[in-house]
Amino acid sequence: MDSEDLNNWDEERYLELNSYFRVRIQILVDTDPYIKELLQENKSLQLNDLIDRLSDEDQEKWHEFLQLDSIKLHIDMRNHLEGKGTPYNPRDGFTSGELDDEDRPSTW
Repeated sequence: MDSEDLNNWDEERYLELNSYFRVRIQILVDTDPYIKELLQENKSLQLNDLIDRLSDEDQEKWHEFLQLDSIKLHIDMRNHLEGKGTPYNPRDGFTSGELDDEDRPSTW
């Protein structure tokens, strides 16, 4: 990943989209007839099954979120390798597991 991509990091937008999709995906699971049918038939539910059910506008937001998530992963990995930031742990990833700022929403 080049430095130009890293300059596109927008933590506020990342958190906004993360919260948006947390709610949006839960709504799909609870209300979409196709998704409900998959779940009732005990078929495995893949992330693509959910994303395919989103509106075109939401799919564009999803792609934006994935780009930001990729940048975040790169930054977190670089910080980890350089001994900076929150160390990785299997349970919480690169987050501490506890919110440092109570106003900041947790991420998936």
